Amino acid sequence: MSEEEHKLMQRIRYRHVEKIYTDLKELGYHDNDSLNVTDLIRLDQWHYLGTEPVDAAIELLGIREGARVLDVGAGIGGPSRYLAHKIKCHVTASELLPDNHRVGQDLTSRCGMTGSVKHVCGDIIMTELGNQEFDHVMSIQSILYVEDKPRLFRKLYDSLKPGGTVFFEVFCRLKDVENADEQAALDFFLLCTNTLPTHQDYRQLLEDAGFKVTVHDISTSYREYTYGRWANWDEHRDKYVRLYEEDMVDGWLKLTVTTKKLCNEFGLMGGGRFVAYKV
Repeated sequence: MSEEEHKLMQRIRYRHVEKIYTDLKELGYHDNDSLNVTDLIRLDQWHYLGTEPVDAAIELLGIREGARVLDVGAGIGGPSRYLAHKIKCHVTASELLPDNHRVGQDLTSRCGMTGSVKHVCGDIIMTELGNQEFDHVMSIQSILYVEDKPRLFRKLYDSLKPGGTVFFEVFCRLKDVENADEQAALDFFLLCTNTLPTHQDYRQLLEDAGFKVTVHDISTSYREYTYGRWANWDEHRDKYVRLYEEDMVDGWLKLTVTTKKLCNEFGLMGGGRFVAYKV
């Protein structure tokens, strides 16, 4: 396991990837049961704002039936399956962490979607993507954790067909760090990377790779989401302890408190949606 993988594995979600099976049991599913994809979609969107970012990608990129889409940092495959199910397109779900990849493959198979969602595991920088293979690239809250972003964006540019498009949503820094409390919170949140780029930083990186770029600041949505998620986990802690055990719940609460501070009290972190066109 690489140092990057090891650090990312410390994030509370990735230490408890089997949580999805507990959630499925709450819906009445048993081990190895076939899954209704519409049930799974309620549980497997492990990012902010549920299916909204994927719907935004569909609209902003104009994704159509039969398109070939690369999902970078696919996790357990929630956005990939939702996209393939809704649009009837072909999605390659690329994920760094083997446990996420394994669970994603299992869920996709149990949904009967192996014909439309292909899972690949490995560092996206090292993964063979081919030349002009994809119509679109999508990534939700994952680009942050790729250290060599200039190389990533050049690689994505090369992997796209002429006129191809990129959509990604990511955490962005809104101001300079002002004190030790802000720095400590940011360090805890970042874990495996040392920097949090601004909206303008990402724009410049994409333009340097050859893209034409549109930036959407969604920091208000991130402020509302982080506050609401913290309130939910705090209010329903006893229920979640029953389902997931105390270690996981306390880890989630620490993360939700930190992101709430970064996005609300400190105003240090927000969100961005980036649409890039290969020109």
